[in-house]
Amino acid sequence: MEAFAGYAMDASATKEESMLFRMSKNSVNFEASAGAYNGDHLVGFTLIGIDEMDGNLTAYGEDTGSILTAYDAGTGIIPGFRGHGLAKRMFDHALPGLQERGVKRFLLEVLQKNEPAIKAYQKSEFEITREFRCFVAETKSLRNLPSSAGIEVRPTNATTFERLIPEAEWIPSFENRFTAHSAIPDHVMFFGAYDGDECIGAIAYCQALNWLLSLLVKRSHRRRGVGKSLLQYLATTLPDTVSKLPALNVDGEDRGMQAFFEAVGFSHLIDQYEMGRNL
Repeated sequence: MEAFAGYAMDASATKEESMLFRMSKNSVNFEASAGAYNGDHLVGFTLIGIDEMDGNLTAYGEDTGSILTAYDAGTGIIPGFRGHGLAKRMFDHALPGLQERGVKRFLLEVLQKNEPAIKAYQKSEFEITREFRCFVAETKSLRNLPSSAGIEVRPTNATTFERLIPEAEWIPSFENRFTAHSAIPDHVMFFGAYDGDECIGAIAYCQALNWLLSLLVKRSHRRRGVGKSLLQYLATTLPDTVSKLPALNVDGEDRGMQAFFEAVGFSHLIDQYEMGRNL
């Protein structure tokens, strides 16, 4: 928590359990990660996740198939040690081990307003590859969305969800990657929207983190209330203590999905950059 002091997004309510769980979701490999020490005192860290990630539709512009990808799941430095190049030194320390593991690229996400961090990452040869928009909605307002005739929403499974992945317009961020549920298989719920026996849309949601991983709708059934019905159903399953539902890392070029979230009651939260470098 000391390392995130003064961060643009308030992290003071973060608990150890949720932090460790998020690291599990992001497939963090602690042996591949790096820490900066002043004597025996940890003053900075870079936690690195490693997973296969589809290379199609990424900002790298190549049909590369599945790529072993590293992800900065959290870099923090306590205030008294900032501005001394520790982030670059930790990245430089981690890179040989990532290359030995066969990692081909390194991704991270950073708030667009966090200019010092952006400059620090650029010194480590990271470049901006995409923009992400983040939204949030009141759960109560989502519960009150009108239902769409002819669409039945019910629990489904990972296999049904995965059949809809080809309907996606862009590859999600590492945080929301399509394989994230495999890292925490007992903690992701799937809901499907059905037209008869045909699944025409699905949501993947992690209740432990209140994290909307994916919302997919078949191209042939868009603008028919499928996404709205899925969100309305999801909201009705959430306990009253969950007052807000975030939708994070929507691709900045997908104007249609941004307009959809705004139309069903989401408001703008914050913007991020995805930054990456090839190894």
